[in-house]
Amino acid sequence: PEEAGRGPEKTGRAPEKAGPGPDGAGRGPQEVGRGPERVVAGALAELAAVVRPSGPGTPTSATDTAAGAHLAAYALGAGQGFVLGVAAPRRDPGDHTIASVAAVLLSLLTGEQQSGSGAARSSALVRLLLGAEPRAVAPLLGADRWLVVHGRPDSQPCDPVAASALGAALGSPLVDLAQDVVRVLAPADREPVPQPGWTLGVSAPASAEEWPAADTQAARALSRARATRTPLFRHGTHRPALTDLLSPDAAESHARALLAPLTPPLTETLRTWLSLHGSWDRTAVALSVHRNTVRQRIARCATLLGTDLDDPDVRMELWFALRQGEG
Repeated sequence: PEEAGRGPEKTGRAPEKAGPGPDGAGRGPQEVGRGPERVVAGALAELAAVVRPSGPGTPTSATDTAAGAHLAAYALGAGQGFVLGVAAPRRDPGDHTIASVAAVLLSLLTGEQQSGSGAARSSALVRLLLGAEPRAVAPLLGADRWLVVHGRPDSQPCDPVAASALGAALGSPLVDLAQDVVRVLAPADREPVPQPGWTLGVSAPASAEEWPAADTQAARALSRARATRTPLFRHGTHRPALTDLLSPDAAESHARALLAPLTPPLTETLRTWLSLHGSWDRTAVALSVHRNTVRQRIARCATLLGTDLDDPDVRMELWFALRQGEG
């Protein structure tokens, strides 16, 4: 695509699809704008190969430079092998946003036409609305294991285009925009990576029947990411602990009895507060409430539980109990 005005042209090299051919693309790259130099074209083709689906951990975007040109490659759709490549003489602040929107539109075009995924998603939605179980319709979506990703924009409020761009960057068209949080249901074989301008919380891989628990995990991971100013936080990133050696039934029974006096908002506040080492400010940020609200809720927890939350042994026992309810 060309820049508006009299500025230098930008060259879009793609969409291109992996397959037989002299340059590794099925029909060869499709170009828009002034063609790049041979060395730039070769470097862009190599960069496109980096983001093509090839297994777990494949990135969804990549950047590089060659012969003074700024290169970027974006995977399109969910596993169809198409890539959007951009070569530009300079990199302006709005370039990533423009390229992300282009990736969204191209993902819709390539995804719907090449795999019939749109019809499959519609069929899955209709079956859910008519009472089918999630595990019965999940095969229509094309993956066995899934990740739930919660994303929150770092600056301006989110809109449908930005939400779709996030989904495209994560390799999934299954996007839900709810107020200031975007939820994405993404195949587990594509490892999410931090996205510029977003804070992300990622669940553990889940089957269809585990989607509700994964949604809760992603929400908590996002709260943790925001509180610790981490661009991406994954649920369950901890080493095996002593609690893993205990009977799950006994641990859950103990946790249920210990936390019974607390309401869900108090329980979530206590969990977040303990996970952030008793920081009032970071807990307030994670829960999007005032720090005085956090203080009042924690004081209420101490009263209902009849315990001293300054005691490290008490905190340890409560943290153990709260972990049993994370799903």
